[in-house]
Amino acid sequence: MPSENLVPFRWPSEWKSAAQLSLVAATPINCLLCDNPAVAAAARQAGLTVIDPKTAAPAPLADVKWDAPPAPRVIGGLVWPSVRMSPSARRDTAQAGPTGAPWIDSNAWVAHLARVRAKGSPLWLSFEAEQKKSMLDTAAYLTALADSAAAGARWIVSLDPSLQHGIATGNSAALQTWGVIIRMLQFFEDNRRWAAWEPWGALGVLSTFKGDHEFFGQEVLNLSARRNLHYRVLDRTAPPPARPLEHLRAILYVDAEAPTPQWKTALTEFAQQGGQLILPQLIAAQFPGAAAAPAAVAGYQLRSCGRGRIAAATRDWDDPYFLAQDAHSLVSRMNDPVRIFNARSLWEHYSESPDTRTAVLQLVGFSSRPFDSVSIRATRPWKSATLHMAGSPPTRLSTVTVDGKVEYHLPDFSNFSALEFNS
Repeated sequence: MPSENLVPFRWPSEWKSAAQLSLVAATPINCLLCDNPAVAAAARQAGLTVIDPKTAAPAPLADVKWDAPPAPRVIGGLVWPSVRMSPSARRDTAQAGPTGAPWIDSNAWVAHLARVRAKGSPLWLSFEAEQKKSMLDTAAYLTALADSAAAGARWIVSLDPSLQHGIATGNSAALQTWGVIIRMLQFFEDNRRWAAWEPWGALGVLSTFKGDHEFFGQEVLNLSARRNLHYRVLDRTAPPPARPLEHLRAILYVDAEAPTPQWKTALTEFAQQGGQLILPQLIAAQFPGAAAAPAAVAGYQLRSCGRGRIAAATRDWDDPYFLAQDAHSLVSRMNDPVRIFNARSLWEHYSESPDTRTAVLQLVGFSSRPFDSVSIRATRPWKSATLHMAGSPPTRLSTVTVDGKVEYHLPDFSNFSALEFNS
């Protein structure tokens, strides 16, 4: 079976019997990471792909061999997607970021960067729950699946020890959780086309994302995602791409290092044709412009450059959180492809089909409570919008006009929903 069609599952060490393969029969799971010889033999006979976990050992993002022969790239060193809980606060109290919003841990930014480096190879994310006495609730697994799938990757489904034991012993709650996991897996496989669509946003984030620029560049991606800033990853170690630059409103040049001649030419042309360059203080002098003036965002000067402009930093960048905030303000939320209201603890993933005639907004929930009163305003005038939720048939949404703007009002949902736009 082609590697891009494999749906991986880490076979629990507690499951010793080949008879337990019935648990994955007639499910989307078609690939086992398994080192039990008897189970592996029976699985192969049943038509499943079996991989020795040692040969698919996860590697941190910096150590992945991107030039290896085509095969799934297995990335480790990741977090369990969740709202980070405060260690000093009472139980179930979320830790907040600098703005007071819940601090969310997600692997989506890793997947976005990995997609650029993998050049079409499948991406598998490897992370497991911390060892706990109690079984993780169903919502935790749905968020883990959605956080990976919405970013175009697959999670190597891995069960916590309590759930492994509960399923093996026929515990009804554990079996119910397993059934919900399978249904969510099936939902994402049924809508796998979304995974091939390109993440789309007004801002391009340009860096090598490695070496001296690894921490700062990657944290800008992470923290931009936390504030639902829709961006596209631009890898400075590769030649400038054509189409992505044409559709951007701004490019954030993160590294305090001169661009290659190719990139300098591409960036200059981008600004002259109407784009905005956001440049660090040390690099801004290499991009001359006219009529410097203070920007509305503190710490920047604006210079015209052809039909576009340059936002030149007047101080060194030392905090990726505030750089992500500055970039969002300079680009303006008005240029976001969608605007979402009442979206606390929701992460947004927006991508477009290759012909740009269809787009999907995937919403990943990081709260155990249902999301209600969520409304969406699309920048582009789409002809229709269809709501997708696991366990429910697709539903075409009607539009609502609010203050002269067209919006879509979503019904209550938990963990995940997607809105597919069509022109």
